[in-house]
Amino acid sequence: MKSRIYFMTFTIIIGILSLNTALASIVTDGLVSYWTFDKGYIVNDTVKDIWGDNNGTISGKPKVVPGQVGEALEFDGVDDFVNLTTLGDLGGQIGTSSFEAWIKTTNKTDWMTLINTHGMESPCWGIELNGFNRRNRFEIMEGTLHYFLSIGGPIGCAGSGIKWSMGIFDGEWHHIVYTNDYMINEGGGSRKIIIYIDGVSDLISNHEFRRGNKAFSPFTAPVHLGARKFPGKAHGHFTGMIDEVRFYNRPLTAREVIQNFESTEPYHIAPKGKLSTVWAALKTKL
Repeated sequence: MKSRIYFMTFTIIIGILSLNTALASIVTDGLVSYWTFDKGYIVNDTVKDIWGDNNGTISGKPKVVPGQVGEALEFDGVDDFVNLTTLGDLGGQIGTSSFEAWIKTTNKTDWMTLINTHGMESPCWGIELNGFNRRNRFEIMEGTLHYFLSIGGPIGCAGSGIKWSMGIFDGEWHHIVYTNDYMINEGGGSRKIIIYIDGVSDLISNHEFRRGNKAFSPFTAPVHLGARKFPGKAHGHFTGMIDEVRFYNRPLTAREVIQNFESTEPYHIAPKGKLSTVWAALKTKL
């Protein structure tokens, strides 16, 4: 009889572990911050960072709507965005990092920002759609995606960006992952940037640089999701929906990108680390 009870207990524990694994099916190695935009993690104007310490602040009145996974935020393209803070020391690690989000939009004519930070010091970093802002001069290029990353040196910021046409403006959900892999040494360095769309590497950029004593440093201005806020007033507001935003402090691999792309369960962190509590409760009944 006692052996049967132990067997049943073991079966229950395995089931709990399996449930936790299914719920936590996204990659967590190197995960720094994660905003699900599920309504249970939004209180007034605060958006909970369910993994890290970087709770976001909502500006405007984006709506909570059904998302790709759970709920998402719908941005009106006028005054909605989310201040994700300066993300601690992530700016100093942005050279080896990943940004990830699901987006849904039909706006392929108006310039808008997906993610952006721009302070008085480097790095300035982001992804813009339908055009880009070069020294406060706006150039519209319909149906394109433009990414940029600038790193500092003794003469200030220097950086690069690439823009190309994309089929992500069809009103369907699309998964975007942007990975940086910089190697910097005294004489220069190299970089590898990959952007994945719906699990497929859509753009790979390799580049070497030989001059400048470049280095990354923490962000001096907050990271904004859905708008560019420099200088002062926000502009380039995003029109559409954004869901499942994550930052990693390392480049995700192609296999890990697929894993996150295929993850369809809302992430629930409540059971994590609770196995000892469950075991103690079960023992009291034996």
